[in-house]
This record gives sequence, C-alpha cells and structure tokens, in this order.
Amino acid sequence: MRKFFSFIGLVAFILLIIIVIKAVTITPWPHQKAGALIALPDSAISHFSKAVQIATISPEDTTHIDTIHFNAFRNFLEQSYPLIHQKLNRTIVAGYSYVFEWKGTDTTLQPIILMGHYDVVPVEESAVKLWTAKPFGGEVKDSAIWGRGSIDDKSSVISILEATENLLKQGYTPKRTVLLCFGHNEESTGTGAMAIVRYLKSKKVRAQMVVDEGGEISTDKIKGVKRPVAFIGVAEKGYLTMELSVEKKGGHSSIPDNETAIDILTKALFKLRKQHMPDTFTPTVEEFLDRTSGSSTDFLNKMALSNRWLFGGVVKKIMSESAEGAAMLHTTIVPTIIESGVRENVVPTNAKAIVNSRVLTGETTKDVIDFITKTIDDNRVKIKISGDFNTEPSAATPFTSDAFKRIETAVYKIEDDVIPVPFLMLGATDSRVYREISDGVVNFTPVVDSKGYHGIDERLPIKDYQKAISFYTLILKEAQK
Repeated sequence: MRKFFSFIGLVAFILLIIIVIKAVTITPWPHQKAGALIALPDSAISHFSKAVQIATISPEDTTHIDTIHFNAFRNFLEQSYPLIHQKLNRTIVAGYSYVFEWKGTDTTLQPIILMGHYDVVPVEESAVKLWTAKPFGGEVKDSAIWGRGSIDDKSSVISILEATENLLKQGYTPKRTVLLCFGHNEESTGTGAMAIVRYLKSKKVRAQMVVDEGGEISTDKIKGVKRPVAFIGVAEKGYLTMELSVEKKGGHSSIPDNETAIDILTKALFKLRKQHMPDTFTPTVEEFLDRTSGSSTDFLNKMALSNRWLFGGVVKKIMSESAEGAAMLHTTIVPTIIESGVRENVVPTNAKAIVNSRVLTGETTKDVIDFITKTIDDNRVKIKISGDFNTEPSAATPFTSDAFKRIETAVYKIEDDVIPVPFLMLGATDSRVYREISDGVVNFTPVVDSKGYHGIDERLPIKDYQKAISFYTLILKEAQK
C-alpha cells in the first residue's frame, strides 16, 4: 500500500512539473509597433457629425419607414462624397440600401466587400434626459462625436466612405473590384441586406472577403491580459425565438386556484434560467484562448489556460464570470417578453412568454427546442417557434484564411502590441446572409471599447474614427493581392 501511495505521489509530482513547465514556457503573442495613423481630412468630422444628425431609425414595420430622414441621408451621401458618386456605379436596392461598385483593373479576381448599415435603433423618450448630449445632435466635444448610431454602425459606414473618397482623390484604382454595401434596416428585419445579396447573386458575384461590423479592440475583457486584444468575428451564433404559452381556466382574483396559468409559466421560465445547455470549447474559442494564454500576467490564470486538458472546468468557470464570456461557451436562452392578464382583479386564462436563444456553433435549433422541452418537463406549457427570423449557427471563416490574415495585418498597423483573436459573434449582423456569396466573412469594428452601444451617451472617440479610416484604407490597399 505504501508503494502504491508513493507511486501516486510521484505521478502527481511529475504532473505538477509538466503543468508548471507548460505555463512557464508558453510564449506570449509577438509584440509589434503600429504605424502612423492617416491624418483626418478636414471634412471628416463635419461629415460624421451630419450623418449622426440624420435620424435614420429602423422601424420594426418596414412599411412605415421615415422616408424624410432616409432620403435626407441619400442627399447627404451625394453631397459629401462626390467622387464616389462620379466614379463608382451606384445601385439602389430595396428602396434605401446601396451597392457601390469600384471596378478593379483585373476583373478576373474575386471582389472584396466592405459593408455596414446606416439605420439606428431608437432612443427611449424616458432616456433622453439622461444623455450628456442630444441623441441626434452630432455634437463634437470631449474628443468624441456624440449621438445615436455613432458606433452602431455609422462608424463603419462613414469611415469606409471617407477612406474610399480619399483614395479616389489620390487617383488610386484598385486591382481587385471593391463593392461597398450598406443596408438600411439591419436593426429590424435585415431585408435590405437580403435584397443586396439577391442582387449580387443575380450578377454571379463571389466575394473573396466580406468585412462587416463585429468585434472590437478591448483593453480589459480578458483576466490577466494587459495588452489590447482585437476580437475578429469569424462565425455567428444561430438565432431562435420561441413562444411558451399556458392556457388554464382563470376567474375572480378573490378565489384563485392553487395554481394559475401565470404560476405554471413562471415555474417553466425559472427552470430554464436555473440551468443552461452544456459549456463547450468550440474551435474558435480554443484558438482564442491559445493566442491569449501566453500573454497573461496572472501565473495561475496562465497555468489554467495553458493546461486546459486538466483545468478546462476552471477556465470555463473563469470565463463564465462575465455574461459575454459565458455566452461564448454555451447556447443562451432567455425570456424577453411576458404577457398575461387584463385587469388587477381577474386571474387570466392565458399566459405567454417569448424566449430568445442564440445557438452555439455545433448545435442546432432542434437541440434547443429539445432542451427546453426536457427542462420544463410540463406538457401544459406549449412550445412553438415564433418570429420571422430564425437561423442555424453560421459556418466559420478559418483563421488561416486570407480574409482573416488581412484583417490581422491591418490591425497590427493601427494598434500597438495588439493580439488578434478569432471570435464567435454573439449577436446577429447583416453579414450572415453574405455567407451565401463568400467563404471569407469577417466581423470587426476598429474601435476601442465602444462607448454607449445601443444605450445612453453613444459616442465615437475621434481617435477611434481616425483608426477606422486608417484601417479601411489599409484593407482597400492590401486586399488587392
């Protein structure tokens, strides 16, 4: 028995040595120095300010679009970017979405697509008083441009246009055709992007690379990593909306049954929130952790990250400390709307909840429905798919692809000491439909820790604006190979 314990002790000691050596010898991601950013043209800030002032709010009902503001934005584009409108072929799709074609000198090469959307989410009336600046004022102060859409996603659209207009002024002509594609209702239905893709398919376009909004540069999202990290989206989670409903005879609130429709529904929702689908390290997350683990300044954290074969559970626990980290590991399921009742003294007969799920790579919408059904385990709760938009997880753009490497190269030139990592997009973007015409879809917004995204005091630091124009200029120049 003593020999057995001695053997176990020896094995444990050897294992410890292996773990420590792996943590000590893992090398950090290579360091590099960024180049000088392109100087902002004199008109760049005024253009961006004007763009934000136009309230291109995306309506849920596309038949009620605010034509005044969307036509105003068209006029703004024509006046602000004359060379683009003179030298590029513009096609208007679905009324207010745009395709600008910058024809290259070698039409045998597959084109690249730079895309974005210029519609914005509304500002709650009750929240207006909480803003530091007017939501649609386009005010320039404190070294930033303030207003709804300044990050999502006019930062991409206007930066792409500025980069293109400036290159046209310089007499630049790309070797590879460039398509600039801007949707007008990403925040609601995304039908503009769908129409653009249908149009491009009719022209038999197959793009080598598509760049859309997505991950950003972060300085504080990874525990123990003090260097900036560029989150480059290579895949999107699936999207599924379900309706959970219960029907049970109601009555007067003075004589309620022991269990009501609301009780049954809330118990079901509680079960769903109490547990989640299994945590999984997808290939994208594995590469993400591999690239960052060597740069951690926390030795215990580095030891766990570099020895996931043993400490995988610990790493998952660390990642799950943040909502974003947890969402990278598993399919999320959350109630977003609950409806029931007509008066305070009436026990309702019906109770309904809308539940939204973002489906992890490697799983399916059917897996989600099966999980919900099994977890709730109550046939009184009826489950059905709801909504007009539901989709499976997207395919992943390889981080060894030319598309990903070109984003890496550009990121190195705009941010010192950055670590570019592949990233699983947790939300949905217009680019998901572009995967029908390209195997090189990447999602990246060249800003640092965005401010006020979909919330109060949304704003774009002028330094980030400069980085964005520099980034898209690099992509336009270097994607010609």
